[in-house]
Amino acid sequence: MLDPETGIILFVVGGIGTLVSFTAFKVAQQVGPKITIADLLPAPPPRLPLPRFLYKPEVMESLRKR
Repeated sequence: MLDPETGIILFVVGGIGTLVSFTAFKVAQQVGPKITIADLLPAPPPRLPLPRFLYKPEVMESLRKR
């Protein structure tokens, strides 16, 4: 048998994970058509080694609208 406190904790943790997954999927659907395979590579040395799509203005503008 499951304690009520344990059930509440599992519901909260599972609910938060589901919400984050759903939000990440929606953002990926919106941004996906705007990036290419090359945009997944790290940025060149003068910039931080983050994916190149983070430096594309059209991608960042669409993320700000969300």
